[in-house]
Amino acid sequence: MLFLSCVTIRYLETDLLVYLLRIANKISPRDEFMVKISLDNSGYSGHIVLQPNISLSWKANVRIFVFITVVTLIIATYFVLKGGWLVLPFSGLELMMIGVSLYMFFHHYNHIEVIRFTDNKIVIERGKYAAEKTWEYQRHWSKFYIEEHGLFDIPKVRIKSHGREIELGSFLGYDEKQQFIRVLEDITQKFINHAR
Repeated sequence: MLFLSCVTIRYLETDLLVYLLRIANKISPRDEFMVKISLDNSGYSGHIVLQPNISLSWKANVRIFVFITVVTLIIATYFVLKGGWLVLPFSGLELMMIGVSLYMFFHHYNHIEVIRFTDNKIVIERGKYAAEKTWEYQRHWSKFYIEEHGLFDIPKVRIKSHGREIELGSFLGYDEKQQFIRVLEDITQKFINHAR
């Protein structure tokens, strides 16, 4: 009987969580862009901001985690009062695993790539809140390479110059990567036309 009660409560908690995720996504969505383009009038200078697709902000994730914690602890307290004291440590373990997983996922995927185009340089910056790594390439000597059949048939985009290379937008999905490739081709063509 105790097992059936636990299973029933877990199903209700899961349904409630799905409902809360839908509400949280409407209330607090992340920025809707994954490829943001900002170019000047020339069309070959400016910057491109690349960002992974993370559906909820950190605040929304914390709100959902707090809700799960409250519901789980209420359920665990009920069972402790009924004599099922062993539920409490496993509930705590479950909450700890969910919290650590949320933090690790958000920490790993919450980063941005900024690609800046000037007359002489292409500067790539990566970081979470500020530029943690920076690469500079001479614009006249660098070249973009597109490998059409990457992982899951998502193209890979690399910039190469003087034996150095780096992959750009590795976290983008297929449609976003295609948009990014079209923008790079357009910027490169306008730069070539300007240089002539």
